[in-house]
Amino acid sequence: MEKQEDTGKRLIDEERDDFDAIIVGSGYGGSVASFRLAMAGIKVCLVEKGRQWESHDFATDSLEIMSTVRMENQNLRFSFGPKDALFQVYEHDDSLAAVACGLGGGSLVNAGVMLPTPVRARRNPKWPKEWERDWDICEASAAAMLRVQSVPVRFPVAKVMGGIANGEIEDGSQDMKLSINFDLEEHLSNPMKPQQMGSCLACGNCLAGCPHNAKNSTDKNYILSAIQAYFL
Repeated sequence: MEKQEDTGKRLIDEERDDFDAIIVGSGYGGSVASFRLAMAGIKVCLVEKGRQWESHDFATDSLEIMSTVRMENQNLRFSFGPKDALFQVYEHDDSLAAVACGLGGGSLVNAGVMLPTPVRARRNPKWPKEWERDWDICEASAAAMLRVQSVPVRFPVAKVMGGIANGEIEDGSQDMKLSINFDLEEHLSNPMKPQQMGSCLACGNCLAGCPHNAKNSTDKNYILSAIQAYFL
């Protein structure tokens, strides 16, 4: 009976349209905003064009990847590919945009590389002075939520990425870290209950979506935590 009542409550809440805030997009921007507002007790409506992708939905070979792409050319007025494709490419005049379409946005299809903000960027006088006071705290909070980890194995591509990172970070002694799970240990720094994760198998499929549920995309942390906060 309690389970039925709980389900009914959720259905009623989903049908309501009296939200305090509406956020468009569920990538690193929208998901973080949704979580912070939900933790503050604000009723949030998160709008995402794409669907929710599970690990078994992601393509694992070239032919499958082609079926997850949609092209829209406004100049020639033609389009092809499924409307809910993971990869969406738009061309209009002299502009070309490629975006991810799914709950989690771009975090679904990036490499998960997490670099600290370069000092030269933090020195920009356009930032509010108050931000510098909380900068390290906010970065540490994001690293905990995304469960950032050091890469335990020196993959060939890591040498290239490491060189890029050393050129961007003043403190070159820092190891490159990824928002990818390399073990099955729980990270207690996340105040909300994290989703059960798989472990990275170094398949190199990060940019097409992780088929092993090892990438800490925002649907597995910020968005999940926002939902949990709403029903507390």
